[in-house]
Amino acid sequence: MAVFLFWGQEEYLMEKEIKKLKDELLDASFVSMAYKVFDNPPYNTLIEVVQAAPLMFGATLSLVYVDKYLVGNKMSLDDKQIAVLEDALKTLSDNVNVIFVCKIARDENKKPDSRKKLYKVLSKYSQVKEFAQFKTYQKELNAQIAKMAKEKELSISSDNIALFIEQIGSNLTLIDSELEKLKVAIHPDKNITSEALKKYCSSSEDVFILADLIIQGKKDDVLKQYNLLTEKRHPLEVFSVLQSSFQRFIFIKNYEKKMSAKDISLKLKLHEFVVMKTMEKLRKTSLDRLLQIRENLIKAEYKLKSGKMTASETVLELALLG
Repeated sequence: MAVFLFWGQEEYLMEKEIKKLKDELLDASFVSMAYKVFDNPPYNTLIEVVQAAPLMFGATLSLVYVDKYLVGNKMSLDDKQIAVLEDALKTLSDNVNVIFVCKIARDENKKPDSRKKLYKVLSKYSQVKEFAQFKTYQKELNAQIAKMAKEKELSISSDNIALFIEQIGSNLTLIDSELEKLKVAIHPDKNITSEALKKYCSSSEDVFILADLIIQGKKDDVLKQYNLLTEKRHPLEVFSVLQSSFQRFIFIKNYEKKMSAKDISLKLKLHEFVVMKTMEKLRKTSLDRLLQIRENLIKAEYKLKSGKMTASETVLELALLG
């Protein structure tokens, strides 16, 4: 038997580990019968999972999501139920394997509540593993992307990894999808170039592209890009990312002659290559213009939230082009 407690925001790595365990523990001929998934099951079902008898054809594996139990107070167990569950985990049958999963939404600074009795019991009888999401400035993310590219028989330089992160972000699921797209797009080549990244990985829905278009003063392209973004995202989400982007632009522009790119990168927790590219991008843009755009963004966001203006091109013009 094997019991695990997986938690964290990085779904890609978690799913990969789950697949690895499925391959190791289960007979491929009986996976459909031996592998079951339960989404925050009620107590009776939860107990049935851990008290299950092994099947004649080999090991079983149950994937049990428990995030509603471990984060917040949406679901809970009383002391008697916890005691029964603990006894069941102590006497778990051979060939019965369970993975308890507590998924955390990306960018949420949450974790399983270690004060909960359920967490204490699960962590006592499980192999606990965290799958934290990478930050864009972490060197470990660069190594992970290089590894993912290698698994697809692709190669990518460190500078191009930094460019990749700048364009795509740190979501490994999205990165994996983009690498797969690149593999097809550049075939039979194996090396991912900056040209390929710019051509195939600049999503038409990327808010960061919108920020670049604003800096360049391309009004028609800005409005087209904004319309594409708001087809699938709430306007306030777009404004939030733009606010963060221009706050970063203002800092870099203000300190580019006072600090080195390396020092700025450490201060902002960004890759030095990203800082240097941003400096180059802002070369012809004054600090006053960046401050004016930021001020317009704040005013427009307030009017949007208060209902004084609608999420239309008029709002965008006021915020970004005024």
